[in-house]
Amino acid sequence: MTYDTVITNSHIILPQGMIDKNIIIDEGKIVGFTNDIPSCDHKINGNGLISVPGAIDTHVHYGVYSPINEAAKTESHAAAIGGITTMMRMLRLGNSFYRSLQAQLDASSQNHYIDYAIHASIFTPQQINEINFCIEKGITSFKIYMNLGGEIGHVYMDMPPNSSQLDAAQVDVTDEIVEQTVKTAASFGCPVLVHAEDYESCGCGIKTAKEKNQDGLHAWSESRSPEFEAKAIKTISKFGRDYSCVIYFVHIGSERALDQIEEEKKLGTKIFVETCPHYLTL
Repeated sequence: MTYDTVITNSHIILPQGMIDKNIIIDEGKIVGFTNDIPSCDHKINGNGLISVPGAIDTHVHYGVYSPINEAAKTESHAAAIGGITTMMRMLRLGNSFYRSLQAQLDASSQNHYIDYAIHASIFTPQQINEINFCIEKGITSFKIYMNLGGEIGHVYMDMPPNSSQLDAAQVDVTDEIVEQTVKTAASFGCPVLVHAEDYESCGCGIKTAKEKNQDGLHAWSESRSPEFEAKAIKTISKFGRDYSCVIYFVHIGSERALDQIEEEKKLGTKIFVETCPHYLTL
């Protein structure tokens, strides 16, 4: 049998320790370790370095401040340098997927240096009705921004390919939109990613901070209490249970939020949780 690639002369780190083996890769996957060099199309000399699998970054925003035909090149190039071989983009479009999605997909396919996938953000009832269209195009996960609505509904959408203008929008991600997104995604077996903050509570917090002439990071923190995060977690977790939808909470950074998530899991919600060092330390 001829394999795609064999990496020779490198160290491999396993749970039980470091070993020196050749790595066999076929169809993009590591399929074995060996002492010999089997027949292969490509042979790579590891030069005594440590070999690690490529990382998957499941949460990346790009295409907002530069069009995707440019951003895909710069961001995927940077990812590859850092050892990331798959990146998952949070796509934000302000209008119909029927109208705008294909151009984004075409530009993406032509400009990434590494593997990528797309989470489609949902902002409107029209987009909820077009979830099936996204699935037909290969997108199988969807994002909800519970922090956007009312007086704090301003957001920048992704720029159209080859555009030089930012795409500002005003959105209102109501509980009705959240529930219908969860319901529709669940009907297709798709997970829903969630930025969990109650926008009405955050709006009140921001108003209070402005009235007190507060500014800076402290004002930001004070106006966005962990309780507002927990409130949103409770709301969408109930929808997740009602419709048997997998909920993926992004950038969780407070003990209060984690406590609420543990409570919701005990009640039966199917939950995944994401965090990063900077969410926990800044």
